[in-house]
Amino acid sequence: MVSVKPRGQHGATLPRVRAVSRAISILRAFSADRPFLALNEIVRATGLDAGTSRRILVTLRDEGMVYQDPASGLYSASTGLLALARAVPRTLTLASLVDQRLTQLAEDSQTTVYLSVCSGDEALCVSRVNGGRAIEVRWWAVGETRAFNHGTGPRVLLAYLPEAERERIIAGPLGLDLRAADGLRRELEAIVESGFIVKHDEIAAGISAMAIPLLDESGAILGAISTGGLTPRYIGAAQAELLSITQRASEDMQRAMRGAGI
Repeated sequence: MVSVKPRGQHGATLPRVRAVSRAISILRAFSADRPFLALNEIVRATGLDAGTSRRILVTLRDEGMVYQDPASGLYSASTGLLALARAVPRTLTLASLVDQRLTQLAEDSQTTVYLSVCSGDEALCVSRVNGGRAIEVRWWAVGETRAFNHGTGPRVLLAYLPEAERERIIAGPLGLDLRAADGLRRELEAIVESGFIVKHDEIAAGISAMAIPLLDESGAILGAISTGGLTPRYIGAAQAELLSITQRASEDMQRAMRGAGI
C-alpha cells in the first residue's frame, strides 16, 4: 500500500486502497433477492478473478463479515455486519427519519410501538417507543432479532418479501413442518389482502399486537410498524380506531422518507 501525505483536510488526494474497494464490491454483490452466492456468481457480479475473489472471501469470512455454508459452499453476508450497522449514526437510519412520528403514534395509541426491518433470515427491531401507559410491552428490544413467524411485525415483513425469498425462508430457516408451513402461508396471504395483522395472547396472556407494512414509493417493504398493549385495545371498535391511527402514521412516515434514498 502506498502512503502519501494528504494535501486537503479530508485526504481527497490520497490514492484509493484497491483491496478495500474489492472487498466492498464483494459485500455489495449480496442482496435480499440473492443472499446466497457461489464463487462463480460473485466473480460475475464483481468482475474480479476467481483467485482474488476467494482470497478476499476467506478474509471476510475469518473476520465474521461473510459466512460460507459448509454443506453447499455458498457464501452469504454474516452477522458481523450487524454490529457495524448498529454503529451507523442515528441521523442516517430509517428509524431516525420516522422517529418523531413513531413517538407520536405511541402517544396517540397509548401502546408500545416497534419498528422492525429484515436482517438476513430474521427480523430486526430498530426502534421501540412506549406510549406512557403503565403497561409497557418489552417483548422485543432494539438490536434483537426474531424469527419471521414470531410476532406481528416479523410476519408482516415476511408477507411482503418477494415470493421466491419468502418461500426460501419458509422452506429453510424457519424449520417448519408441512402443516405449520401451510398455515403460515395462509396467514401471510391474509396479511397482504387486509394490509394488517392482529394477534392475541401470543406474547403473553392478555397482551395483543398489531402490525402494518411500511412501504416505499414502489410498494417494496421497508419495515413493519407494530404496536403492543392490553387486549381490549385490539378488539372491536377500539381495534378499528387503532388501525386507522397506525395507518395514518405510516402514511406520514412514507412522506418523510421520500427522496431520502432509504
